[in-house]
Amino acid sequence: MNANPAFADLPPRAVFFDLDGTLVDSAPDMAAAVNELMARYGLAPHSLEAVRGMIGHGVEKLIERAFAAHSLALGLEDQSASREQMNEIYGGHLTQLTTLRPGAGSALTAARKAGMRTGVVTNKPEGFSRIVLAHFGLSDELDVVIGGDAGHLKKPAPDMLLAACHACGCSSAQAVMVGDSMADVGAARAAGMRCIIVRGGYTELAAEDLGADRVIDVLDQLESVFLR
Repeated sequence: MNANPAFADLPPRAVFFDLDGTLVDSAPDMAAAVNELMARYGLAPHSLEAVRGMIGHGVEKLIERAFAAHSLALGLEDQSASREQMNEIYGGHLTQLTTLRPGAGSALTAARKAGMRTGVVTNKPEGFSRIVLAHFGLSDELDVVIGGDAGHLKKPAPDMLLAACHACGCSSAQAVMVGDSMADVGAARAAGMRCIIVRGGYTELAAEDLGADRVIDVLDQLESVFLR
């Protein structure tokens, strides 16, 4: 990996991680929930890969894309009902099929040992996020967790990242966002924050085309990027 001027003054004071597609691969559990929802509406299931492409921007967008794939658009009342059903279904099996992405635990541990504040900033509901993080033993490695229902505009708006910076006592210029999608890059750019993308997440674009400052293959490569 070549040196990048954007990281010349690292290590940063804080590093914030996306959750779905970055720290964990939650697509199998999400796909199972989506397909149970589809069945309730008498619709055919979606493949795992199709659901991977639908993830991003929160549960509302996931549901919208799942129905749109069947050429259906829900009215406001049905949107609310389907969201409640999706949360009920998914909340019942948050960690049955979800796995930790390679290097996730070691990356958090290394960042903490280097004196950095750490956090998760995700469009996923905060309660669900905390359950997933606790399941994988990551909660104690985090200073802040901000979910999509915490009252801030969701990524790619910068609000959640700025709130994380405030919680960690740093400026956005002193922090780095680690994610897997355009929403993560967009939020980081809007917040004035550097961004690293990890391959293999939930994005239709190639990792190199997302516009991040750095692309890595696995999370444990973060140590060679800014823990030097």
